[in-house]
Amino acid sequence: MPKGAILFFAFLLFLSGCSTRMTVQPPSPLPSIEPLYYPDDFFSGIPVEEKVEEKVEKVEKTKEEEKTPKQEVSHLAPVPAPAEPIKELFNLPDIVVSALFLKQKRSLVATLTNIGTAPFPMEGGGLSLYVDGRLEKYYKLRGLSDQTLLQPRESITLATPFSIYGRHEVEARVDTSAELRELDKENNELKKILEGLPIGPDIVIRDFDLTEDLELSIILSNTGEADLRKGAISRIRIYLNDRKVSDFDHFISEELQAHSGNFYTLSPPYRVSIKGISKVRVSVAPKLRPDDIRMENNILERRFIIFPFQIGAQGREQFSFFVPSIPLKDEEPSEKIKLEARWEGSGTPLKLSFGEWENAGDFPDVSGKSPIKIELPIPAGETQRERLWKISVTNPMESRVEGHLIIQHP
Repeated sequence: MPKGAILFFAFLLFLSGCSTRMTVQPPSPLPSIEPLYYPDDFFSGIPVEEKVEEKVEKVEKTKEEEKTPKQEVSHLAPVPAPAEPIKELFNLPDIVVSALFLKQKRSLVATLTNIGTAPFPMEGGGLSLYVDGRLEKYYKLRGLSDQTLLQPRESITLATPFSIYGRHEVEARVDTSAELRELDKENNELKKILEGLPIGPDIVIRDFDLTEDLELSIILSNTGEADLRKGAISRIRIYLNDRKVSDFDHFISEELQAHSGNFYTLSPPYRVSIKGISKVRVSVAPKLRPDDIRMENNILERRFIIFPFQIGAQGREQFSFFVPSIPLKDEEPSEKIKLEARWEGSGTPLKLSFGEWENAGDFPDVSGKSPIKIELPIPAGETQRERLWKISVTNPMESRVEGHLIIQHP
């Protein structure tokens, strides 16, 4: 094909292209982004849109915190916890029964303590005693003690005349008047199982005595509530200066009456002579337990000091010795020292006098015929301290006198 024809054909194609109408489709919109529903988001009940907004806010806050420089907070003190409201303090007494026990395994003793913050007036209360749930006795507190006030944190021990026989549940309760306020009125009682001695005979060694030949004899009595039958057998043991010198069974030949109604004197089958300074200890143990309800008081220990004397006409002789002080006990009577002067010639009088010690003026001179027996209380004091006693024996007659001054003390 000639070159001119080719050019002509190209020109015709150009013209047809310009005359043809061309349409262009606009771009399709982007697909909408919908959140994906995960199981935890779907079942949580919170719309997904709100969760998306919350996540976006958290991301923005995190970015802001990263931009903001961190501040040192180590110097800041922790915020104190709110203080609890302070309870109101009442200035009132609060009486409790802090202890309950038996004295000598029979008499009831109660200890009261004021755990409050104010004194407790004793006249405002009474002590009620229940045995096995039944009211047995009621005592006013002022009837058991002369004390008028019980100070805070102070205790007082009250000995009652009430006795317990056998094993029982005992309750002690402090009853106060309605006008008397306490911190707590519900703690005024105490229950305890106590076992008192049963009713029966109670053998005790009442005393020692010396025969004319200065041989030992033993005096028994019955302090129990029941008589000791005739024929009861007891084991007797005698120790002299910590050495056992006699051990035998004794058959009670007569009834021992209750409440120390009579005394019973026995002598060992083999004589026990006392000379100079001698420590004597005797124990009694019945063969049958019902013959003695209390064994603790079946031992007696004494020290003997025996001075022989020979005093001429109108003469005088002095003797001195030491006696230990005995601590005072509420439940026991005060100890005594026993003095006895015996001499030949019962018609001749002698005089005993005390001198040269701190309490000598408390005891007057004693005169009389043989024998002269005196019992003097031993002053209470320190256990280890000894007191010096001095006793003078005076013969006012014109004849010579021979005898013994016998001293017996714990």
